[in-house]
Formats: sequence, structure tokens, C-alpha cells
Amino acid sequence: MSSRPELEPLSPNDHAVAGQWQPQSAQGVETKSSWYPRIRELRQRKDGPKKGWKPLSMTAPILILLTILTLLLAGAIEVLAQLSHARGGLALSRTQDDIPQYAMISYLYLPNIIAVLYSLIWSWVDLDVKRMQPWFELSKPEGATAENSMFLDYPYDFIATVPVKAARRRHWPVFFAGTVTVVIFWLVTPLQSSIMGTGFVNKTETAVIGTRSSIVPLANQSHFLTNQILNTGYSIGWHGQSYPSFTTSDYAILPFYIDNDPGESQLHTNWTATTTKLWTELDCWPATYQQEHPSITQWDFQNGQGCNTTIIINSNANLTMLYVGYLSSPYADYQLADIHNCPNSTHSNHQFLAVWASSDNSKDKFNPEVNVTALFCQPAYYKQEVMVSVATDGFRPLNTSIQPISPQEPLTEKEFNSTSFEFLIGTGMPMEQLLNIVRDFPFENVVEADPQIDKTNLSIPTSNMVGYALAPHNVPPITYGDPNVLHQAFNRAHKYLFSIAVNQMLVNDSTVTNSTAISEFQQSGIIVSRLFSAIVEGLLLLVAIFTVFLLWSCHTSTSCLTTNPSSISRLAAIFRNGPETNKMFRPADHADEKSLKELFQNDKFRLTRDEYSNTGNVYIEKVAGVEVDPDERRFDKPIGYYDPIKPAPLKRGIGLLFGLVQIGALVAIVYLKVQTDKSKGLIRPSTKFEVLQILENYIPTAFATFTEPFWVLLNRFLCLLQPFKVLSRGRSESSKSIDTTYTALPPQLVLWRALKSRHLMLVMLCVIALLSNLLAVGLGALFNEDQTTAIYTATFTPNVGAQLDNQTVFDFGNYLAARTKTSSLYQDEMYIAMANISSGMPLPPWTTSEYFFQPFTVDSGGQSNSSSTYNVSTRGFALTANCTAIPRSTVALSFPPDLGKTCSNDSSYIIDFAKMTMRTSATTRPSGSSSIEYIESLGPRSNFESCSRATTFGWGRTPQGLNMNATVEASFAFCLPFFQTAMFNVHHDAEGNVLAHERTSDLSMHLDEDDDDVQTNRMIGQMNSLLTLTPGVPGWHNDTLTRDWINYLLFVSLDSRDFLDPSKPPPDPNDLIPTIEKLYRQLFAILLSLNQQLFVPSDKEASVTGQKLTEETRIFMDQNAFIITITVLSLNIIAVVIFYSRGIIFNLPRVPTTIGSVLAFVSASHILEDQGPSSRGPDDKSKEKKTYSFGRYIGVDQKVHLGIDVDPYVALVDPASLKEKKSVVRRAVTGDLRRRNQGTFEPVRNGTWL
Repeated sequence: MSSRPELEPLSPNDHAVAGQWQPQSAQGVETKSSWYPRIRELRQRKDGPKKGWKPLSMTAPILILLTILTLLLAGAIEVLAQLSHARGGLALSRTQDDIPQYAMISYLYLPNIIAVLYSLIWSWVDLDVKRMQPWFELSKPEGATAENSMFLDYPYDFIATVPVKAARRRHWPVFFAGTVTVVIFWLVTPLQSSIMGTGFVNKTETAVIGTRSSIVPLANQSHFLTNQILNTGYSIGWHGQSYPSFTTSDYAILPFYIDNDPGESQLHTNWTATTTKLWTELDCWPATYQQEHPSITQWDFQNGQGCNTTIIINSNANLTMLYVGYLSSPYADYQLADIHNCPNSTHSNHQFLAVWASSDNSKDKFNPEVNVTALFCQPAYYKQEVMVSVATDGFRPLNTSIQPISPQEPLTEKEFNSTSFEFLIGTGMPMEQLLNIVRDFPFENVVEADPQIDKTNLSIPTSNMVGYALAPHNVPPITYGDPNVLHQAFNRAHKYLFSIAVNQMLVNDSTVTNSTAISEFQQSGIIVSRLFSAIVEGLLLLVAIFTVFLLWSCHTSTSCLTTNPSSISRLAAIFRNGPETNKMFRPADHADEKSLKELFQNDKFRLTRDEYSNTGNVYIEKVAGVEVDPDERRFDKPIGYYDPIKPAPLKRGIGLLFGLVQIGALVAIVYLKVQTDKSKGLIRPSTKFEVLQILENYIPTAFATFTEPFWVLLNRFLCLLQPFKVLSRGRSESSKSIDTTYTALPPQLVLWRALKSRHLMLVMLCVIALLSNLLAVGLGALFNEDQTTAIYTATFTPNVGAQLDNQTVFDFGNYLAARTKTSSLYQDEMYIAMANISSGMPLPPWTTSEYFFQPFTVDSGGQSNSSSTYNVSTRGFALTANCTAIPRSTVALSFPPDLGKTCSNDSSYIIDFAKMTMRTSATTRPSGSSSIEYIESLGPRSNFESCSRATTFGWGRTPQGLNMNATVEASFAFCLPFFQTAMFNVHHDAEGNVLAHERTSDLSMHLDEDDDDVQTNRMIGQMNSLLTLTPGVPGWHNDTLTRDWINYLLFVSLDSRDFLDPSKPPPDPNDLIPTIEKLYRQLFAILLSLNQQLFVPSDKEASVTGQKLTEETRIFMDQNAFIITITVLSLNIIAVVIFYSRGIIFNLPRVPTTIGSVLAFVSASHILEDQGPSSRGPDDKSKEKKTYSFGRYIGVDQKVHLGIDVDPYVALVDPASLKEKKSVVRRAVTGDLRRRNQGTFEPVRNGTWL
């Protein structure tokens, strides 16, 4: 049939009746052979079919606009994707919390809102196309089979199967619209929520270098090559201080600084620029050596270049390590320089000798066997232009980023004073020290590494450089007998000391030649997934193409309709003009849908215009099929009884299942929310962006898009059944029943019409269907990622006990003295405090400026993470200086003879002794205004006296230093320290560095098991002794340099020398006491951290439980989206309960989803004779409006029918009179388990009983 040409509307000449055309009811049914040729001939004479009515959504303007809108959406996504790719992300900010609120709201909600609105538009188009397809089929000139026209019900099919069914039937408008609907509902809408997500992006922008640094001129370099370099190197090597800016352990680079850095306020910023790399390398070769005589400890070493030196090796020492430089110095035991044996030459004056020796006296006690390893080494210095990246948090060069730009070149002696540098590291003092240049106290002495070297079992004292060679790596000393290991040890020491020296000699350049740089930094932002955006763009392009095809198919589809067939009354207006067709459907009024289709499966129908009527009416006529007398076309079931149909979505079992799904979703989301709040986010199952987008956005949105079709289907069924529900109650007005046009719009958009008709259940379903779109918005924005601190349980084992060891405390002074053989001054705590105050070096692990905490080792459980931090409850220990200000006063000329010979803690007595010491000090007496600093603690006569607890700090002034009887004014701080301890919650990193602490118990001045505070008092005495162990008696001076550690630390802390200035009066102690007390606490905490043997051993079984804190990116739930989601799901559950609990009266033999089904209900009805909603004529206004009902009625053929008719012809259906469908369980219980179609029906009576 499809190959035949289009046929035109019928004319009177096509019928075997002369004169005016008569409707179908006045004619007999022609055979196919009699009517078809005449129809074809007539159709060929006509210009073409008239354009019938089509919905607005199927017109060219709407579909063209929809195509343009689709392409605009695809273009917008592509623009966002390109912007994200070009910039690294959208709305870039320092952290995710800094992303503008408008951007976050737009990212979370706007795409979902647009997708929902877009899907609503397509729901409208899709519904119109699906409900119009039967009319398109009927409007074909050749008509269409009943199955493909009268019984099509696409709007009520499962949306996923519609495109397949339509393609098989070649219903192309439905295929295109259905495919687009599936794509939008289940692909575009869920995927668009996955297009964007938050994350970190790396940004790169050009910048301008504002400042560059270079090494000071050669003439000035010696002023910077001081033992400050060695102090810093000692703190780096042995105590973990960070390297200075732009330096590493292997090299230094000349600094550069960017002006107006674009990444200044961002996290993890790196600068990249061209600069100069500086480093040193050692060239070492084996020395030739021999022992002068087996019984003599002198050894001769030759470099093979004319240099020979003799060194004494102590054969009684197990291990010896020496570094012998070329130049001589009072601070060095040996030197290579010798006018006869090692004359000065271009090579020899930069060489040094490295010696390692071990002695074994197991065979001969008096002549031990000595194994020697000796190397002569000569350093070389280099420079090279490189491109390098520097991390701005500490300005650390990134080793992997270095790219050479030029070949390496020697750093000549005209550029770098290598002689002064090598003298400094070889002897421990600068060359300027030989010129009697006075410096602050820490720089007047060689850095003593004996306390650290003592741990290695090497013989001490030893050469200065040995301590630096051993520092970075804790390897057994015996391994240095390997020449390669010995070479690498000194090479490493030379490298990092040279890097520090370069940093000390820097000065800013006046001009910047190369100002180009790159700033790389990390930002948080909204990232557009290239994968998902491309997929969605492709899908939208497919939608646009299918929309064009839909436009074409809609344009070419013939429609003979004159108006919108959107209500029962409008359908009746079409049916009333085809009485023969109506007569065919009358016997099937109570048939089910399957039986109805079987009755007409061989028939073909067509929608035809009444061309001879002024009204232009249309009617449905039968054009092909088996010629059967309408009276013989029967549905062989009794009229009085039928099985009421129950659509699957309306069954309570389905409702229960759907309700359980909603409850499950609600419970799952609430559970996830509780876990999110409890655990600070949900652990990400993957780190891949696309996988996370699927889990966090696609799946939740897909759930919403699967939920919405169910509500839409329920809504659609109720829109369809609502008129029948009203009609079943009887005597309904046409405006609330047969005239309702609920099926003309998407079900969720008939809210206003339902409100006007007061159909409250339908109103509820409309609201819920609309809220299902809001559910997609909420679920799409529900899950987001953010940085958080994850908390895990960890086990901690104490390294030491929480009590002081009595014997160790008692012997502590002797222990320190034994480890400081060079100067007898234990100064490690001073070096660390100086590095911390002056350059911000971290304090030792488990140490703060106030407390030392009992250290623990954390059991990471095999999941060690250097970025993790920990919380543990531990005990803290501290000393408080407890100082009192003694105002400025004049010092007397004479004092009692026994002053200072008695142990006392009386402040007046001690202050008098301090004044006497100042007055009588004769160590140095400069001329003119002079000042003196005093630090002293009276020593006890035995270890059982506590007078050593008091410490005095004083500052004196005299106008004439040479005159011992001149006026002396002094002020003092009298300190009587006491011990403190408490429990703390300590937050620390993996190395034990304390990040924060919070006291959790009251402070106590006593330790458990420390009777009479003997141990703590001894520790106070030891602390005071370390503060006052300054070489020599305090002397007067007329400069502002420091002569002891504590005053140097005061100067560094205050950044002022006024309290040392002889031209100014003695300082007010109240101004200095806060800093003194802070320094006192800090030095004691450092002292304990360096000497943990002072505590009793730990009980390894006494582990405690703490917390492990790790910065992680986790999944969180947006609060607003959570509220939206929970609200909608709760309303869904309430709606399910109301809808299914109220019950739906099932009194229809079939669901009137098709044209044929509705026709069967009205085919014998008086409605088809009704020309309007009222029975009154133009001159009769007294008659009441007609009402309508659904039930059993006497039709126009005077027979009983089931369907819709005008009152009073209708008898309402009593549901009890219907045959009830029993479930399998009920039939099994009642013994009625048999096939439903078994049995026979009694003969149908004539229906006069109605």
C-alpha cells in the first residue's frame, strides 16, 4: 500500500448514490475492488491534500528554534570546555573555599536546571508526536491497519522501547522524537551534570623579575666568609635546619625575585627563570704514605706533586679521622704549608689531606696494627647558566627542573675568594680573626662538634671539617675506610658549606638584564571534562540532526484533523460522522484491549474529510478488511460481567516496590550524610576525574531521570483516567469529564487545568512530577569534592618514660664535660636557639619554645604518609625563669668581705654579690663610657643544696671604664626558676615536629616519684650552669657587641643593641624580662630534646592510642542540594502512600489509551447525536445542562452497552457485579487455581434487565 500514490478526499462521484453526498451511515460497505480505482482516479485529479491541524510543537518555527537552541547549548558547552582548557579551569581561586559563590551555584545548579527545562520542552514535543502518530496513519490516502492506527498507544509505552517499535513500523516521527527523548532523559541530562567538577589546576603565567642578586665583589668577600657559615652548616648538618633560600646541599643559584607575582596569593607557587648555578667538586687521589718507624706514631704523606707532610696518628685510638688544610692557623693542629716540604704553588695551596685510621691492638698491645686511608683532594669551583624552577615556600630550587643553557665554566679566583673559604672550613675560624677583629660571642669561637662526633666513637678532639663530613649521613665510622666513601663524605661537606657561603655573600644588583620569568602556581577551580563535554556535544549534535529529520517527517506527514483531538468530546465529534465505523465497534464495548485488537486485526481505517460539509468535518471510515455484518462482529463474553483492567503502574505491588526504592534512596542519602559529617567526608573510590564524575554526578542524576518517567507515567495514566473517574461517579459536567484536555500537554504541565477542575489527586501527581525535575537538580549537585583533614586511629609507643632518671641527672654535668674536650662549653642548645630565632629553623622534634614533650613513635600500620600529622596525649616539661626586676641603682664602692661565700637564695644577698662582681671586674677596662653584662648563679657546696636555682642577669654602666672607683649604675633581673609539667594534646608531623599543643590538665610543679623535687632542682642548677659558662670573667667594653650567649640571643630576639650600648643608661629590666623568660624556657626544652637519656627508659608495652590526620580530597554533600533531595524524596514517599492507599477504582475493561478503545466506549452512545454540551436550543434557555456518566446504558441501537453516555441513559457500574481477578496466592488458597480462560459463559440475555 505504501507504494501507491496519495489519494485525494472523496467526492460524491466516488459513491454509488446520486446527488448530494451522504455520510457513511446511509451507504453500504463497498468492496475494495469497487471503491479503490475511483478513489485513486479522484486523488490524482486533485492538487493534493489539505493541510490539516497539527500541534504547535510540530510546526517548523518551533522545531527550527529547538534545533537552534540545541546547537547553542552544544556551542556553550564547547566554549566552556575551550576556556577551561586554555585557562586550566573556570573561576580559578586560591582554594575551593575561595571560589566565588555565584560560580559555585552556577556550576552546581545551572546545568541541571537548563537540562531539566530542556527535557520538559522535549517532553511536550515527544507527547505531541506520539499522540499524533495514529492520526497521521489514519490520514494517509490509503489508510492504515487498525493495529498501526486505531490501536497505537505510544504515549503509554515504556520510553526506551518506543524508538524500536516505531522503527519496525516505520513511524519515523515517533522514532526521531522517541530517540531524542531517550537520549535527553538518560544520556544528556545525567551526563551534563558530569561535565564540570572542582579540582586543582596548574597555572603558568609570564612574570617580570624585579630584583636579582649576585656575589659581592672579590675585595669584600672575606668580610662575609665568617664562622656564621659554619654555625649555619652545623645546625643544618646535625640539627636539621633548612637550607637558606636558593641553596641545596649540592649547589646554590643566584637569587631572583618577581615583582607583582601573579601567583603571590596562591598555593604551591614556583618561579622559573634563567640564573647562574654555582657549585664545587673535589678531585681526590690516593696519598702515598709510610710510617717512619713501627714504634713511632708519625706518618709521612705525599701527594705525588712535591708536597710532603708528617702527621701523628694516635695508635691508642680506635678510630681517627683528620682533615688537614694547607694554611696554618692557631685553631688547627696540622697544616700542609711548609716552605721546604710543601711549598706554595698553584695547586698545593688549595689542597687538603683527608686521613682515616683504625687501630687494632688485639695482637700487639704496645704496637697496634694501624690501617690508614689517605687522600689528597683539591676543590674546583664552577658556574653555569641554567633554567631552574624555585618553590616560593622557602625558595627551594627544584633539582629535576634544572636545564643547562650554557656549558659549565670554572669559577675563578678573581670571582670567588676560595682561599678564605678553604681557610674557614679547614680551621673553623675566618682569616680575619687573625687580624683581631672582634665579633659577637657566637662567632668568636670554633663551632664545637664534639658532642655529636662523640656518638660516632671517633677520637676527639678532631679537625673542624670532620664534624661536617660526618653530619649529613649517619653511617658507621668504619665505612669511611673505603676511599670512595671518604671522598664522598668530604665532597658532600664542601658542597653544602659552599652553598651556604654563596648565600652569605649575596648582594642585590642595581640593574636587571634578563627580567623574563614564569610563575607556576596551583589553583582550585571548576574543571570542564573534555571527555564528557565532547560526549554531550556529540549527543546534542545528534539531537539537532534528529530534530531536523523530525521537522521533515512532520512536514511530510498528512493530517486530516481540523482540531486538536485532546478530549473525549472532541474525539466524539470525529466519531459521530462515521456511523458505519461506530456500528462496527458497538459489540466490543466491554472487550479488553487484546480482544479489541484481535477483532479488528484484519481491518483498515482511514480519516476522511467531509468535503461537502460546510463545517469541514472529518470521520473515520473502514477502507479494507473482511466484510462482516456489524451485527455478527461480536465479542463473545457476557455483557453484564467483565474483568476490570488494572494497569501495571497503578497496581499496589508496583507502588510498594517504587515506594521501597524511594525509601531506600532516602535512607541511603541520609546515611551518607551522617557518614560525611561524622568522618569529614567520604573516601573517594578513585582519583580519576571521569570516574569520579560518573559516581558523583552521573549515577545520582540518572536515578532521578529514571524516577521521573515513572511519575510521568502515573500522571499520564491519571490524566487519561481522571475523566472516567469523574464519569463513574455519575452526572458529571462536561467541563470536568468529557471536555477535559489533560492529554494534550505533558502530564506535569496540566497542573493549572487540574486545579480549575478541583481534581486534587491529579494536582498532587502534577506537583510530584514537577518536583521530580527538581530531584534531578538536587541529586546532580549533591556530591562535591573538597580538601579535608581525615582522622584515623593510630598507636603510639613512648620513646622514653615520663620521669627523670635520678642517676643520669646527677651525672649530667660530668657527662657534658666529657663530650666537650675542646672548649668545655656545651653549646648545642644555643646553636639551635640561634638558628631558630635568627633564621626560623624548626626546633627539634617534640620541642616548642615553651615545652619539651615526651616523644612517641607512631605505628603507621604500613600506611606511612609524610604529609600526615598526628594527635597524641603526652606530658610536657618546662622551666619558668620567674624573674623579678631590680631597678637601676648606683653600685657601692665597698662590700662585706664574706659576700658570695654562703649558699643563699636571698635576692638582696645575690644582687649585692652581682654588684660587687661588676665593681671589681678588671678583665678589661676600656677608656670612656663602658658597659658590662653579668650572668651568674651561685654554686652550692654540695649536690643537695638548692641555692643554684637562683640566676641573676645584670647590665652595668660607667662613664669611665679605666677608673674602677667611677660611678657604676646597674639594673638586674633576679630569677628563681621553677619546674612545670602537665598533660597536653600534641599535634605533630611524622618527624615529631610540634605543630600545635593544647594543655589538658592543670600545671604541676612536681614530678611523680621525685621526692622533695631533687631531680628538678638539679636540672635547674644544670640549666643555670650552662647559661653562665662563659669563658673568662665578665669584662667592661665600650662597644655594643655581645660577650655571652644569652645577651646575643636577647639581641637577636629584640633586634636591638640598646641594652648593650655604653652611651645609654642601664636598661629597664621589665623590658627584657619577658624575652629572658621566653629564652630560658626555650633553651631548657631544647636541652631536654638533645639529651633524652635524662629520662627513664620507656615501657615499650605501654602504647597509647592517638589520631592520624591526613589531608585528603573527599566527597561531601552540598547542604542545599541535600535539603532539596531529602524534601523531594520525602514528598515522593508521602505521595506514593496517598496515591496507592486511597485506592483506584478499576471499573474499565481496558485502559482507553487508543482511539479504538475510546470509540468502543461511545460508539452506541447518544453523545454522538449530541451537537453540543447543552440540550437547549437557541430559543430554549430553561433546560438544564446535560450531564454524563460512565456505566451500562441503552445505546442508540436499543441494546445494552458499557461506556459513556448522556444522563439519564446510564446505570452506574457496581464494582461488586464485576468478575474479580484473584491473585495466584488467593486462587490457591480458595482452591480456584485454574486457568482464567477455562469454563464457559452462560448465554447472554437480551439486556432488558438494565
